[in-house]
Amino acid sequence: MLTSTEQSFTVFSEEIRRIPAKESREMKHADVSLSVRERMIVRLMGDGLSNKRIARHLSIAPETVKSHAKSIFLKLTAQTRAQAVYRAATLGLI
Repeated sequence: MLTSTEQSFTVFSEEIRRIPAKESREMKHADVSLSVRERMIVRLMGDGLSNKRIARHLSIAPETVKSHAKSIFLKLTAQTRAQAVYRAATLGLI
């Protein structure tokens, strides 16, 4: 989990602030679903875990995490981990 003193927390917070309010409103009406595993992964991304740490936590290969992450990004039309977490949260998926 990220703490407010970590540099990655600052970067994550800055990315969240850049997401326009209009996009936030539009996302609330999007019809997106994530699998249970994808929800677990995006939640762990939000906690600041790397793919390697997520893989260890879930007892799966790092390549499997990368595959799920790609699917998450596509489904949520996200280009960064911060966007994916924000969009998943906005849609009530996590």
